[in-house]
Amino acid sequence: MPALCVVDTMVLRKANAPLKNDPREGRAFVKRLALLQSIRSGERQVLMSAALLAEYRQQVLSPRNELIQAFFSLLDDKTRCRLNWPPWPGRHREIQAKCQFPAEDAHVLRTAFVGDEDQKSTIFSEEGRMLKADACIHRHFGVHISDPTA
Repeated sequence: MPALCVVDTMVLRKANAPLKNDPREGRAFVKRLALLQSIRSGERQVLMSAALLAEYRQQVLSPRNELIQAFFSLLDDKTRCRLNWPPWPGRHREIQAKCQFPAEDAHVLRTAFVGDEDQKSTIFSEEGRMLKADACIHRHFGVHISDPTA
């Protein structure tokens, strides 16, 4: 079963550069591309919501390389991309605030939350405030927050 994940829009924006030359190994850009390749290969399954899709389409206006194009194509494939928008009661918002997870990214966390299932998910983000909340968010929601360039 593929690992479930959500990709923060900033990761997509930073990976959306033309591939004119082979990027040097070890660069953050290469690591972002490796994440997208793992999604394309089926190693990871993307969790998606209408809120997150709208943000992607607003922030990444034109895909500039093959992996970003493949990512956007995958979003229309219901076997490779799973819609997820669970109920988000007030207690979840309170815990999110207690964990100091950015309020403006609540839709990312909500999309990543899979509830009582055995399989958990990962948010891939480079945003410092999200990353700092990882331990607390994982403890309460079962969602890890990981920097794909680390």
